[in-house]
Amino acid sequence: MTHVITVAFYVPNSAGMNGTRYYEKDTSWAFAASGSHVFAYTAQYYLNVETSFGTAKGEGWYDSGTSAQATLNDGQIEESPGIQHAFTNWSGDASGNSLTSDPILMNQPKKAIANWKTQFQLTVKADPPSVQDLKGSGWYDAGSQASFSAPPVVPADKDSRLRFDHWSGAFEGQSLSGTVLMDRPKVVEAHYLAQYLLTIHYDPVTVPHDFNETSWYDANTNVPLGPALSTVDLSSVERLRFVGWFENGKQLTGVSLNILMDQPHELTLSYETQYYVDVRSSNGQVSGSGWYDRGSTATITASNTAGSWPFTYNLANWRVDPPSGKLSKSDGSWTVTVDRPYVIEAVWNFDILPLAGLIGGSALALVAVGVGLAVVYKRGMFTRGMTTFRPSKVAASQTTACSKCGNRVPKNATFCQKCGAPIAGAEHTRLEDKVYDYIVKHDGVISLSKASRDLGMSPDQVKQAAEALKKKGRLA
Repeated sequence: MTHVITVAFYVPNSAGMNGTRYYEKDTSWAFAASGSHVFAYTAQYYLNVETSFGTAKGEGWYDSGTSAQATLNDGQIEESPGIQHAFTNWSGDASGNSLTSDPILMNQPKKAIANWKTQFQLTVKADPPSVQDLKGSGWYDAGSQASFSAPPVVPADKDSRLRFDHWSGAFEGQSLSGTVLMDRPKVVEAHYLAQYLLTIHYDPVTVPHDFNETSWYDANTNVPLGPALSTVDLSSVERLRFVGWFENGKQLTGVSLNILMDQPHELTLSYETQYYVDVRSSNGQVSGSGWYDRGSTATITASNTAGSWPFTYNLANWRVDPPSGKLSKSDGSWTVTVDRPYVIEAVWNFDILPLAGLIGGSALALVAVGVGLAVVYKRGMFTRGMTTFRPSKVAASQTTACSKCGNRVPKNATFCQKCGAPIAGAEHTRLEDKVYDYIVKHDGVISLSKASRDLGMSPDQVKQAAEALKKKGRLA
C-alpha cells in the first residue's frame, strides 16, 4: 500500500515576513515501505521596485544567491505639453542608469528605486517660419539655463534675403543668441526682416565714386543716392561729364535719387568722356574752344582777315596738334571729330598791299615806321612785315618746257622760274630784270626801301616790277 506525505510550500509563518521566506517546490513524498525523506526549504528574498512614473518590472521573490534586475518600460513620461519626466538612474539596492538596472545579488531582501527628473521644453521658432538653422529647441532640466541662437541672415536668392532683427516671447533682445532659465515650458521667437540688394554699376568703370557698389537694405526703406558729381576732372584736357542714373535701360531724373527698396534695384551711374579743344589765334576772332563729348564734332569759326590798315592779315591755314586731327571746311567754318584733346591754332599771312600802297606814297613814311617789305623767293618764310613769293604749282597741261634747263613753267610765263632764262618769244623789260636779279642776289628776301635805293628806283617801281614778275610766273 502506498502512502503520501505532503508539506506546505512555505515554512509556516515565514511567507513574506520582512521580505524573507522559505520555499519548497516539491511538497509531497509517496512511499510504500519504510524509509525517510528530507523536505529542503530554500531561503527566498523579495526585490521591491519603486518608480514615480511609468511601469517597472522585476519586483518579486528570488532564491537566495540568484541575481535579479529591475526594468522600466519607458525612460520619458510626458506629463503635459512642454513638461516631461526623464529617468536618470537606479538607486537603493540597485545601480545603473539604463532602463534595466545592473544585476542585483539577492542575498537578502532588496529594494530598487527608479529616479526621475522633471524637464521643460524650450521651443525656438522664427517669423517667417521658413527660416532654418535655429538652434536651442529641446528639453532642459528644471532649473537649468537653456541657450539658443539664430543665423544673422538667411539667403532667399541672389538679391533677396532675410535679416535677423529681434527676439520675442520668453526672451527679448537684438543679439543673435541668448539664454533663459527653464523653470517652465518656454517659447522664444526670432523675427526677420526682408532685405533687397542695391547694386550700382559705373560707366566707365574708372569713374571715381563714393557709393558702395553693392549694399543690402531693409524692405521699404528709402535710400538716398547722390548728388553725383556733374564733372570729374581726369586732367586739364580730359574729364567725365555726368550723363545720368539708369535702371533697366531707363534714365532716371536728377543727379540725386531716393530709391524705395520695395524690390532689388540695379542702377548704372553713367558718365561721358569729354576732351578740351583749345582754339587759338594771334590775330582776329576765333571760336570753338570748349569741352566736347568724345566722338562729337567741334565747329570752329574765324574771320578771314584781321588787323587794321595798313597792318592787315589774311587767314592762311590752321595748325592742329596733334596732327592726327583732320579739319574739314564747310560753309565758312571748320569741323573736327573730337577723339582726343586738340590745340588748333590759326595761321595768318601778312597782307602786303595796304602797306605797300602807303610806302609808295611816301618813302619817308616807311623809314619812320621802320617796316620793310619782305619778298621771299624759293625757301623764305612769312614773318610779320614780310611776304612770301614761291614758284607757282601749275598743272602739266598748262605748262611748257624751258629751252635752257627743261623746267616746266606756265605757258603764259615770261621767264623760267628755275634758271631765269627768257621763254622763247617772250619779252621782258630791263626794269623787271633788275628787280628779278636783285631778288635772286638777296636770296629772295628784300626790303622795299633798301631795294629802291640800291636799284635807283622808286619804291612804287619796285613794287610794280615785283607784281609784274608774279603775273608772268617768275615769282609766286
